[in-house]
Amino acid sequence: MFKQDFRLPNGLENQRQYHIKCGPGDIAPIVIVPGDQGRVQSIVEKISNPKKIAENRGLITYTGNYEGYPVSVTSTGMGGPSASIVYEELINIGAKVLIRIGSVAGLQEEIEEGDIVIPYACVRDDGASNYYVDENFPATASPEVYLSLTLSSKELKINYKTGINWSHSCFYNRDPEYFQRWGRCRVISMDMEASALFIVSSLRGIKSGFIGICYANRFKQSKKEKVDLSVPDTTRDLIKEATSNAIDITLKAVKKLYQSESLGTLEMKIF
Repeated sequence: MFKQDFRLPNGLENQRQYHIKCGPGDIAPIVIVPGDQGRVQSIVEKISNPKKIAENRGLITYTGNYEGYPVSVTSTGMGGPSASIVYEELINIGAKVLIRIGSVAGLQEEIEEGDIVIPYACVRDDGASNYYVDENFPATASPEVYLSLTLSSKELKINYKTGINWSHSCFYNRDPEYFQRWGRCRVISMDMEASALFIVSSLRGIKSGFIGICYANRFKQSKKEKVDLSVPDTTRDLIKEATSNAIDITLKAVKKLYQSESLGTLEMKIF
């Protein structure tokens, strides 16, 4: 397994991809990758000239533009194994930047429902990345993407919190210590996909970042002997507002990335 050389082609580049049903020319260089299929429409509503490219196994892809800059949106499904397939296939057909918008749970007292988090690194427990590379290989956001997200948040005057995120694999774990141990290490949040994103992107030589919306606080919910595994109503106004804000931040960051010299010249094909 660890003799793989990720600098070499995998033989699947520049052809129609098995799971996402997209091929060369279907996507923009920058792709927003939410896990939730339902979040795709919320993003698409904020871009111009969106065209539905494909839908297969719940993996939905649209391509359009934002203020003249091409952008695609592809849902990944839940968990590192599903998401890593989507990341790989998008890279195979030309994705240069992947930005995840997703839900998180807080792991510190101060991470409240409706908060936005922009992690710069992840604890790797996603169920996929250990099959790519040794566990001591770090999962980090690309500095250019992280900076674009945080600067966009500041310019929009939207508060965010930053730190290390834990990408885990067992949503309904009943052991309080499963959650508390990472809270004691100052890990701020948890999701299920971001560390796989960071690893696949790094190994494949592209850029990536992650912005999360806090739906619940698992640190508080696991303080007692029995863990409260519920998630409060995600249709509440504060969650809707936070999701809309996260999308605005991401789209502004997309524009910044196209304008950034640090990424070189990204193809400006207008869809």
